[in-house]
Amino acid sequence: MSSILNFDRHSGEGRNPEHPRDLSESLWTPAFAGVTKRGDALEIGPSLSKWKRVLKALLLPLLLLAASPAMAEELAEIARGGRLYDNHHLELHERARRISHLAAAKVTGAAGGVVNRCVECHGWDYKGQDGATPTPAKGLTRLDGGDPALVIAALGDKNHNYTAVLEPEDIEALAQFVARGQIDMTAFIDAKSGQIDGEPARGAVIYQTICAGCHGADGQLNDNMPPLGDFARANPHHAMHSMLNGHPGGAMPALRAIAATQLADTLAYIQTLPSRYVVASVVRGGRLYDNWMKETGRSAPDGVHPLHPAAKEVKPADSWRCVECHGWDYQGLQGVKGLRAMAGGAPAAARKAIEAEAHGFSRRLTERDKTDLAHFVALGQVDMAAFIDKASQKFKGDPPAGEPFYHTICAGCHGADGKAIRTMPPLGRMANENPQHALHSIYNGHPGETMPPLRAIPDEVVNAVLAYVQTLPTRK
Repeated sequence: MSSILNFDRHSGEGRNPEHPRDLSESLWTPAFAGVTKRGDALEIGPSLSKWKRVLKALLLPLLLLAASPAMAEELAEIARGGRLYDNHHLELHERARRISHLAAAKVTGAAGGVVNRCVECHGWDYKGQDGATPTPAKGLTRLDGGDPALVIAALGDKNHNYTAVLEPEDIEALAQFVARGQIDMTAFIDAKSGQIDGEPARGAVIYQTICAGCHGADGQLNDNMPPLGDFARANPHHAMHSMLNGHPGGAMPALRAIAATQLADTLAYIQTLPSRYVVASVVRGGRLYDNWMKETGRSAPDGVHPLHPAAKEVKPADSWRCVECHGWDYQGLQGVKGLRAMAGGAPAAARKAIEAEAHGFSRRLTERDKTDLAHFVALGQVDMAAFIDKASQKFKGDPPAGEPFYHTICAGCHGADGKAIRTMPPLGRMANENPQHALHSIYNGHPGETMPPLRAIPDEVVNAVLAYVQTLPTRK
């Protein structure tokens, strides 16, 4: 293995003489004498001297790099090449804008294709069609340890033609990554299960000190990506590549200076991080459906949504709310197609619809927003007809049965008569004038508010509570 500061975890082959493996491991081993496992939780012993040894093990490669500026620059260039390999558009902060009256430059080869990221043809494990997730092209492992000049020549040939879209320094960085930055991921990642061959207890310290500041202790702080544990379990090769090189165009540090064995330990720990509860995603999606601007604290886009029915008068900001077009009963309004056909379907199909260019939400909603909204559309819709009589618009539940639940769950905020919140109409009026809105809100909560979603309560209880609410006063 030719990668700088990375070596085979079992044989030690290819280790850099300036970064002796036995020294780093001698520092690691006693440092974790205080690590224990209780149930599913890892606990780190409190000894300050052990923490010092941990930090010394982490800092050793960085101290070696400080003593060798040339090596540090070389690693930085390789990591940048890894980000270009991932997505050169993002890394170079490219924009799709151009002068409209000029013809677009014709670019041939892979660089001019719709699919023109290196990783899409050669894979996250660099093995291409022979990789863990086969891709259309050959792998790059035959170039590992070779002459970067050969890679530069390949990048400029008629099949690739990247010299037409990348600057010489970008081509050089990409070539350095291909020739000197690949690692053999089969040494760390099981081909069948995707499980990392590492020590989670050791990786916990690296994660909680280096990574948790941005990703959170549970891996769910960054709402522009899936929960980190889910991502690492589903895409371990992608995760390892990103840990080594950072995210293109992002602020994530490249951890290539840390030994690959230690990164494998960290990734093994990340794979133990929890998933997000689907029901939490569903109810937040319901609030986004109601008013995603209020739920997220973001401003509404300018103007009226292009798809909003022209015949329906609306405030421009409200036109961007999902409910304005699809309704509180999800059946659609003013000729707009409803969402009931998606109920019980695959969240991926709902997500595809949300990301459709016509909706204009792809750049306005985060990864988590789109996931939550898709979960609500696919898994969270309620059949209003099962609760509300169509002719009378009254809830079908038994009001006396709902009274004790109202006074224990709801009255603390809304008051015994439903009039305690001065900034909203009486609860009785709301439930009578728009029972579908009331039902949606009791299941999902109010956007940007602390009202608890009551999806955990049986349907018959919810029906009874809302039937009782309809008996409350309708005037202040």
